[in-house]
Amino acid sequence: MSGPHVTSRPTSGIVMLFVGEGWGKSAAAYGYASRSIGRGWRTLVVQFLKGASWNAAERASGRRLGIEWPVFTRGATWAQDRPEHLGEEAWAVGREAILGGDHGLVVLDEITHAIAAGWVNEREVVETIAARPATTSVIMTGRTASRRVRGVADTVTRFERAKHQEKRGILD
Repeated sequence: MSGPHVTSRPTSGIVMLFVGEGWGKSAAAYGYASRSIGRGWRTLVVQFLKGASWNAAERASGRRLGIEWPVFTRGATWAQDRPEHLGEEAWAVGREAILGGDHGLVVLDEITHAIAAGWVNEREVVETIAARPATTSVIMTGRTASRRVRGVADTVTRFERAKHQEKRGILD
């Protein structure tokens, strides 16, 4: 099944950053991705830590909606022999989409971890996002973010773990 026909373009893109120890950052970004595709915008999700075995349901439903969702590894990136290569590959796809001007939204899921681990160059990420076309929005997620990454974001939302019962049947 192919994605929806692009019927509109965003008039002004924004950059959002979801950080914190609480769960839900990626889920919130995926929610925005489904809203984006619903508006007819070309939408891409790039996952920097999670491979094919993680969030398979989100990826499958997103792809059915028409969200571009490439997979760079079957398992977790950090468990691979050379995670920096996977980070570089994922960033190359994200960077191209951000600068290309054809996407209304690009989600960079867990990119702050890839930056902190040295798999992706922070300066390049910040400069790429700052140089994006005005109609392209970007959402970044991760537990922490540097001052430079926070600085390029228009909106920063902190996710806090107030009470948590682990997975208990929801994510098992």
